[in-house]
Amino acid sequence: MQRAFVALSISVLAFGIAMPAQAAGVSSNERFAITERSEAQPLARSRSDAALAAAQVPGAAAVLLEALRWRGRTAKQMGLPTTLWCADFMNYVFRQAGGKGTQSRSSRSFLQFGKKLDGPRVGAIAIFYRGGPNTGHVGVVRGTDGDGNPIVVSGNHGPTVKEAVYPKHKVIAYVMPPTYVLEDMAAAARAAALK
Repeated sequence: MQRAFVALSISVLAFGIAMPAQAAGVSSNERFAITERSEAQPLARSRSDAALAAAQVPGAAAVLLEALRWRGRTAKQMGLPTTLWCADFMNYVFRQAGGKGTQSRSSRSFLQFGKKLDGPRVGAIAIFYRGGPNTGHVGVVRGTDGDGNPIVVSGNHGPTVKEAVYPKHKVIAYVMPPTYVLEDMAAAARAAALK
């Protein structure tokens, strides 16, 4: 009996995780059309799988794929400074994916890193206001919730890399990385996939 209960609980939990979240009156297809993956793009299970997947995903979605690989990791596990490390994480993501970030520890350095957008886009960089004129937070956009708040993958969210919903009124800007950076990342991903 206990085994059956455990099996049923695991099945219900797996089903709940697999089902997309629904906002009132908005279908999953409308809200996250860009983030849905086809059967031709399985979830990455290793570094080479991630490189192959990134090579097949156009534009900034490759940045998101790379950021998602590091969820749950601490700064120490990635060899990054252990205080105020959100910008360090974003630069790390770009380096790991074969691109080049801002090379700055300031989250606001990403304000000048590419083309400013009028709203959130999957794979865009979100820069947030936090307290004073020189403080902030930075991460990569995965989507939005039902109220238009960005869902962001970022470092220095507590002690680890996490995905969380941030208030839209705290957003300073959304920035799409420069085209040359995305092209370098795509080339690096293709080369890694061929190895």
